[in-house]
Amino acid sequence: MGPLKFYYYFKSKIILFLLMILFSYPVYSAGSDSGGSSTNTSKSTYYYDALKLIKKESFKAAVENLNKAEKDQKKDADIYNYLGFSYRKMGNMKLAAVNYEKALDIDPKHKGALEYQGEMYITLGQLDKAKANLKKLKSICFLGCSEEKILKKSILNSQKGIKSTY
Repeated sequence: MGPLKFYYYFKSKIILFLLMILFSYPVYSAGSDSGGSSTNTSKSTYYYDALKLIKKESFKAAVENLNKAEKDQKKDADIYNYLGFSYRKMGNMKLAAVNYEKALDIDPKHKGALEYQGEMYITLGQLDKAKANLKKLKSICFLGCSEEKILKKSILNSQKGIKSTY
């Protein structure tokens, strides 16, 4: 076997081997509960109760549970993200903004907080800030993610005069 044939034979084998390694690692869904990276933090029952209440759109009760969860977990970006979300849904943009900032101070790459904060910016008519959050999400979500897609759609709808329901 000549050196050129040897090269091409092993080149294809090496590429195949690398692809097998790449695709053999476990893949985790991008759709975690809030797009956060603080998943290694043990969550309290108050936190999980709050998530159930948010799904039922009982935002005031969710805030109460999240505040109880926050007492023991001051460094959990997910808690602040959902506090921001709940306050935004209740119409309190000031407290929403404070909590999104806390989440992003803890985890600057928190996808959920970047998306929800972007939604808040759209509601406040601050489209440039929403676009800045979208740009951050694009850099974090190399292959794309649901948070990026949702915020992009909300920005496009806002530019068309369609109010976001998210």
